[in-house]
Amino acid sequence: MKIKPFKITSAGNTLRGIMLNCDAKTPKKTVILCHGFASNMLITSPYAKAFTDAGYAVIMFDFCMSGSGISGGKSVNMSVLTQKKNLLDVLEYAKALDFVDNNHITLCGCSQGGLVCSLAAAEKEDEIERLIMYYPALCIPDDSRRGCVIGTKIDPNNVPDSFHGVFVKLGKKYVEDARALDPYEQICTFKKPVLIIHGIEDTLVKIEYSRKANERYENCELIEVHGDHGFILKGFKAGKKATAKYLKDLDL
Repeated sequence: MKIKPFKITSAGNTLRGIMLNCDAKTPKKTVILCHGFASNMLITSPYAKAFTDAGYAVIMFDFCMSGSGISGGKSVNMSVLTQKKNLLDVLEYAKALDFVDNNHITLCGCSQGGLVCSLAAAEKEDEIERLIMYYPALCIPDDSRRGCVIGTKIDPNNVPDSFHGVFVKLGKKYVEDARALDPYEQICTFKKPVLIIHGIEDTLVKIEYSRKANERYENCELIEVHGDHGFILKGFKAGKKATAKYLKDLDL
């Protein structure tokens, strides 16, 4: 399988990624795969196999300012909205590539990357065929409003200039951008197919957030599996199997 690196400029930062199964002589279905918070494309790369096995090209990248990975920028300036800008820039880049079928572009994201994909899909619905999310962190706006950011407690009325979420140094922008979101109002305008796969035992992002999205989206399928957040201890195999079946059923 051909693997090709790429880099673009996004909001003044260098964004780097790789493209898989990109040697097609004719355009093919393509998925843009987005990692979660404190993660990177290397960690998320196992999710690509279900798509490449189904004949898709896969574009993966590290969000700028993410605090992990090989793209540029300082994490203290990162937010869900800066990551949406990164994704939209990658989408524009992808649409100009010879191997990408612009009529069959899927956005796929894990955790925070799922929220980012959902926002981008709603904004660019005419350019996106479908949306796939694994344990999407639709809780981030609620968490930010109540002063709990990726497990870190802050005063929501007096947000510090900088603080750490896990090992990532964050700033006010992360909180201010997140708490201004009303995710269900903003993402559920997307009327094309949506697939959500979420672990029942997820304690970081309660599955109720995905159940609510399933009710609000016009065309959504929610697959609940036994698994934790990130499918670290359990859930990855079930999620991969569900993804493979979903992609296979599309061709029937």
